[in-house]
Amino acid sequence: MSWSRRVARRLAQACVVVCSVLAAGCATTTNPSAFRQGAEAPPGQDAKLTAYNVAFGAVVGGLGAVLNGKDGLPLRRFARGAGWGAVGGSVAYTGKWLTGEIGATETLAYGLPARLVHDAGLSVIENAAHNRPPFARLASHLGFVRVDVYPTSGTVQARLLPLSTLAFGLMLLNTDHEWAVARSLVYGTPVFLGTGRKRIPIVGNSFRGYAFLSTVYLDRRSDHFYPLAGHELIHVMQHHEFVRAEAIFRAPLDRRLRRSEAYRTLSRWVYLDSPALQWLAYFPLEGGAISAPCKFDNWLEREAEAFGYRRPVETCR
Repeated sequence: MSWSRRVARRLAQACVVVCSVLAAGCATTTNPSAFRQGAEAPPGQDAKLTAYNVAFGAVVGGLGAVLNGKDGLPLRRFARGAGWGAVGGSVAYTGKWLTGEIGATETLAYGLPARLVHDAGLSVIENAAHNRPPFARLASHLGFVRVDVYPTSGTVQARLLPLSTLAFGLMLLNTDHEWAVARSLVYGTPVFLGTGRKRIPIVGNSFRGYAFLSTVYLDRRSDHFYPLAGHELIHVMQHHEFVRAEAIFRAPLDRRLRRSEAYRTLSRWVYLDSPALQWLAYFPLEGGAISAPCKFDNWLEREAEAFGYRRPVETCR
């Protein structure tokens, strides 16, 4: 089978996965929503959410394969990586869609399955970007630990996520809220509960709910507690997407640094979860101050709202 046909088959597989999810239920609902004055829901929201997630996987998988692969022509590597990346992006989309069940059923128990499905999709993208078979390595960022599973050998590797650990530590030191251990286990990431609006460490802004890297705060008295929990979990997933994509593009530098024995030893126990790429992507996409009426002009906020609340999301432009 020619490489062009293989790519077409991968893209078709991605479409089948996404269409199956859409057939089960869309990311948004057709129920009317109370929009802010001067704002309206743009058409085609579900299609845009699907296209974004599939395209994210295809671009990261394709460019990563060009950077990190060695066999064959660059264009062929890009096509192969993009094809499998699109499949991974569709699986990641499925995990985000599943997050909406938190609000739909009013239970946090859908959080962990949604996280694991999303991580499976990201793992396929990672493998494509490193020119590996699609299921050569399955990885999940659970709280402040990255767990890599190698299905062929059965090997499991756990590494610390240093910045997520720091974020969790800062949240733990704050006495204004409490760590809900049992709920964190079913939610799929550390969650702290409090009453009212709380300030994000370092950043300073206060919200009824926010994601601080891999850690989430929720106002237990919020009228929309469960949809809010879904919204913030989507932000955690977005953080992991950009962290893992950044590591893919940083891999050529990482290979040079591995000439150092000290760096190789450190890499066995620590995985750098840099948020730099996420910040670079977030702020240019922001359509106004985060508390402004037009906050959903920001694509990442719009995506979190659409999946978490399963509703049409209004924008000002």
